[in-house]
Amino acid sequence: MSQETILFSQGIDLPDSILALTKTMQPEGFNLIHVPPGTSGEEIGAAMQDADYLLGFLRYIPDEAFQQASRLKLIQVLSAGYDSVNIDAARNANIPVATNGGANSVAVAEHTIMLMLAVYRKLAAYHANVAAGQWHKGIPRTVDIYEMEGKTVGLVGLGNIGREVAKRLQGFGCELIYFDTQALPADTERQLGARLVLLDELLAQADIVSLHIPLNDHTHELINAKSFARMKNTAILINTCRGGVIKENDLIDALREGTILAAGLDALAKEPPEKDNPLLGLPNVTLTPHSAGPTHDSFRKRFRNGFANIQRVSEGLPAKWVIPEMHDLFPPG
Repeated sequence: MSQETILFSQGIDLPDSILALTKTMQPEGFNLIHVPPGTSGEEIGAAMQDADYLLGFLRYIPDEAFQQASRLKLIQVLSAGYDSVNIDAARNANIPVATNGGANSVAVAEHTIMLMLAVYRKLAAYHANVAAGQWHKGIPRTVDIYEMEGKTVGLVGLGNIGREVAKRLQGFGCELIYFDTQALPADTERQLGARLVLLDELLAQADIVSLHIPLNDHTHELINAKSFARMKNTAILINTCRGGVIKENDLIDALREGTILAAGLDALAKEPPEKDNPLLGLPNVTLTPHSAGPTHDSFRKRFRNGFANIQRVSEGLPAKWVIPEMHDLFPPG
């Protein structure tokens, strides 16, 4: 039997130590072809014609490439998000698209908690002041500085990442509420200490609103001026998913006008941002460069899950972690 081919689309710059994992973790009996970052969607589409599986951090690939990829059995994304995938073309070609199975959920959850604490305790501003020789100058020591204990945290989305955030929040003495399109089983809610509410209720009740949803037609700019108007003026917003779930100009207005207290953002509408993006200069914003998920540990988990899913499909089993938009074609097991 001839070897099946895995096309690994790197998509982003990765250190040599991470790239070496693809070789050490590559399953036996498969041919692995590496596509470097900077390769266009058209070029990846052309290479797909000779591949059985597409693995990696993907960019938009034209419709016609899917129709010509007669051997392709699975599109295995290494990220949790999949908004750059041409889902309609994959559906039409009957090719399942799978996420990374929560491989980066711990990394993103830890980063989320870090942003909550950094915003509440003004970490970035304190560091800048100390480094500039201003010890207690510039920022009052008690004004708008809060503890996590006793706060209500609203998790918008309670999938793999949201659940990991909920687990870690239990040690902070917070009240947890969540909004999702599907309620968790009652025993899972009890274990996490989380209570399902409507989105409007969550926005009105939460001291911390944390976003953990995929970017799609339903969630695009879900958080907007109406959302901010419902929030407390002492509330903070944390976003470690995709920038497009927030209407960015409305967020800027809310931060400038004091409609909400502050924000911690790992994702922006345009990445990297333009130099004149007001978010870069607002004192009540803490920014990280879409860096919540990439850790050495998470990459090992990504490749483990990705290669394992490819092996499942190669053995005739249904793919795991197929995206919800394709559950009608490929029901979850």
